[in-house]
Amino acid sequence: MAVSQTPEVEADVPETIVRSRSRYTNVLHRPDPDSDEPYPACPVRDSEKEYTEAPAKAYLGHYDLCENPECFGREWR
Repeated sequence: MAVSQTPEVEADVPETIVRSRSRYTNVLHRPDPDSDEPYPACPVRDSEKEYTEAPAKAYLGHYDLCENPECFGREWR
């Protein structure tokens, strides 16, 4: 599921996001600040997938935001 992109959520999105390099991806993640490689901050990270950094403005509105509390979600429901 994705977080709807309201102005308040967009204000919380950093300039650079992380996304899977898969052509089927549709979710944006907050970058892991402790990683030297582009990985999501949430535990959804899959060792089989490759991730890339990208400018958030290029993908907002076209991709969904990860709902994990460590990325862009608020609290698990």
